[in-house]
Amino acid sequence: MDTVTQMLFGATVAQAGFRRRLGRKAMVAGALLGMVPDLDVVVGWVAGPFANWQYHRSLTHSLLFGPLVGPLFGWLFWRLHRAMVQERPDVANRDTLRAWIWLSILALITHPLIDLFTSYGTQLLWPFSTYRFAINAMPIIDPLYSLVLVVALLFGSLRARPALAQDVAGAALLFIGVYSCMGWAINDRVQQIAAEQFDGPAEIDAYPLLFQPYYRRVVALTPEAAHVGYYSVLNPKPITWQTFPQERSTATNAVAATEQAVLFRWFAMDKLLWREESDGNGGRLVEATDLRYGLQGNADIGFWGIRARVGPGQEVQGPVEVFAIPRDSSRAAFRRFWAELTGW
Repeated sequence: MDTVTQMLFGATVAQAGFRRRLGRKAMVAGALLGMVPDLDVVVGWVAGPFANWQYHRSLTHSLLFGPLVGPLFGWLFWRLHRAMVQERPDVANRDTLRAWIWLSILALITHPLIDLFTSYGTQLLWPFSTYRFAINAMPIIDPLYSLVLVVALLFGSLRARPALAQDVAGAALLFIGVYSCMGWAINDRVQQIAAEQFDGPAEIDAYPLLFQPYYRRVVALTPEAAHVGYYSVLNPKPITWQTFPQERSTATNAVAATEQAVLFRWFAMDKLLWREESDGNGGRLVEATDLRYGLQGNADIGFWGIRARVGPGQEVQGPVEVFAIPRDSSRAAFRRFWAELTGW
């Protein structure tokens, strides 16, 4: 999920479990802790997109990160809490320290767990495995998901009874759990429908589109082509497939063997479309696009990819570069999206 939602979620976890014991300061701490794992994006800012693909959602998103680092954060928050409320003799006791430690562990460990429900891929078992786990249940940004957390936190920030504030936060977390599982079920259903409608064997995956869980982009991948379609459970109708041929040549093999392409293939979880064309100088321009993310219009095949030039001798010339495909953000595109989602 996006970092703002992660902060909201961390604060809600803190409100649900620790509002009565630690007060409203727990919510602030939970929000800060919810942001911590996403600080790994700094690597990408410094070292570029390839480093971001490799290291984002790895160390800080491992299931080990919270239990190992959480006690340190808990101790720091406990020390800060003790310094701020010196007039209360009970804040220095072991129960309070234990509460801060558990708050920190839970806020850090729930971060990768809700990321698991998106398509990006999360290395939950790092460093023992670099496998990228993804359920494809929820979009990275969902306004309803975030709004429920905001409402719970607004209630908790008021001078309401702490026990009631905890109950409201618990109800919000329960809603998020049910909502996410609903998105998971929708995805499985759309994949089943796509398999029934697609003519022939294929590896079929459905992916959530922007801001909601009901409208899905479907990719049917075969050795010869990638077939892309869209399906909304709110507006069911036959899937119209677009076909994009999959290039398999010496030139694409040369690019696929590069270190950058191997990394990109791992990052994209092997969901790639390979294309090539003449570069006008006797060589070929080869591109690989990540098929997991896309949108109707300019970006039907994806949002980003890599490209490289291959010379007449089938050698890769120059660096392997990252490119982005622009998305149609016009009002007409939004109206089309809404009409396909709802049927209105």
